[in-house]
Amino acid sequence: MSSNRLASEMTLRTTPTLRRQLVVRITLIVTVAAVLMAGLSTFLVARILTDAVDQQITYAVRATDSRPRGPNTKEPDALPTEGPVELRTGGLPTGSITVVSNPSGSAFGSIVLSTGPSVASAEQIATLTHLPDDGIVRTITVEGLGTYRAAAISRGDTLLAVAVPMAATQAVLKDLMWAEAGLIILAAALAALVSTLVVRNSLKRLNQLACTAVTVSNLPLESGEVSIDARVDMTGLSPGSEVGRVGTALNSMLDHVEDSLRAREASEQRVRQFVADASHELRNPLASIRGYAELTRRGRDKLPTDIIFALGRIDSESQRMSKLVEELLLLARLDNGVGLERHPIDLAESVLTAISDTRAASADHHWRLEVPSTPVIVEADAARLQQVLVNVMGNARKHTPAGTTVMVSLAVEGDIAAVRVSDDGPGVEPELIDKLFERFTRGDTSRGHDAEGSTGLGLAIAAAVVKEHGGTITATNLSPHGTRFTITLPLAKDDSER
Repeated sequence: MSSNRLASEMTLRTTPTLRRQLVVRITLIVTVAAVLMAGLSTFLVARILTDAVDQQITYAVRATDSRPRGPNTKEPDALPTEGPVELRTGGLPTGSITVVSNPSGSAFGSIVLSTGPSVASAEQIATLTHLPDDGIVRTITVEGLGTYRAAAISRGDTLLAVAVPMAATQAVLKDLMWAEAGLIILAAALAALVSTLVVRNSLKRLNQLACTAVTVSNLPLESGEVSIDARVDMTGLSPGSEVGRVGTALNSMLDHVEDSLRAREASEQRVRQFVADASHELRNPLASIRGYAELTRRGRDKLPTDIIFALGRIDSESQRMSKLVEELLLLARLDNGVGLERHPIDLAESVLTAISDTRAASADHHWRLEVPSTPVIVEADAARLQQVLVNVMGNARKHTPAGTTVMVSLAVEGDIAAVRVSDDGPGVEPELIDKLFERFTRGDTSRGHDAEGSTGLGLAIAAAVVKEHGGTITATNLSPHGTRFTITLPLAKDDSER
């Protein structure tokens, strides 16, 4: 359960929040829209400016067309190819080039400058004279001058060519693109800011739902009397809205869960009470059975062998059942919150006593002990704490083969005392390591020989007693083999300050 919860928390940490996703997507949409609009506007402006340049070129060479023009006369798509050759250079921008080639094959070119016309170079004239003479305006590159829009037309043996520079148009487009880039950045920043404020305000109630769910998830619901007080505040929240419906559903679910937990607790309480009552009532009959079994020992030598065996089994099973009843009664009392009698005791002395008793019952194991030379004082019920230590050490004794080394150590770590019982046996099956402290849990018989017929309650009692003392008990498998049980108990106040 804990590993699944940890995996869920890690997933939540790495998954982008809804607010972040909305802000990123809104900002991305605005940015893409701004880029598309900027691209379209740049394309249209470039088209308009280019058309203006083309019109200047067309105006310059239209003088070759002697046909009359009226206000509603449509301009031809191509320049005329007949009529007198004329050229209008008025209105051409600075840097424009005009070339006229006469029938003799010589060509004269001029460049329009702010101070007046200037003679074009041979390379520039050759660039224009090599244009197709179909009257279509094209984009060319004039060496040393840059990009131009140019058109050429021939009339017999005469060629007329005009080229207008695109530098001014390109400068305008460059300034426009820089301005658009700044506007795009500004639009993206404003979209991110505005969307953050709007989304944060819109998801405020959704965050309240998440906080309520987190609060409930942190409640100890696994056992005991449970009351879920956390609810979603529906004040000012419309039941018809999406968040309102989720809040109403969450509150209804919490009510149902609380009712179910109360019913479960009541059922468990009845079961615990039944176990306690049954255990208490079974003590007297079992005591009588054990008494009569002991009584039969006086004349067993006169009885048949099979009767002696049966009476021995009755005595053995009655003792085992008496132990089981006592353990069930103890667990029932601990479940019902029956307090323990706590007094300052020396934990080191308790460990010494427990290992002495356990070693006496298991001479085929190797026992090692490490305890401080000074007393380790804890507030505890001496009898119950002794039972915990005996149960844990007995577990190492019963579930490991002969020759196993068991190391018992006691150490003071800050304000707690830690008892560790480690063995170099085969270890606990991985599928059982997390269930060792549950009731009636028994390890695989292949782990060791259990001649005493374990009830499966020893470690459950140890866990319950340690928890009642405010401590913890854990079990881990060692590498490459072996098991370690760790018991921690808070030191007595006077001892922790010592």
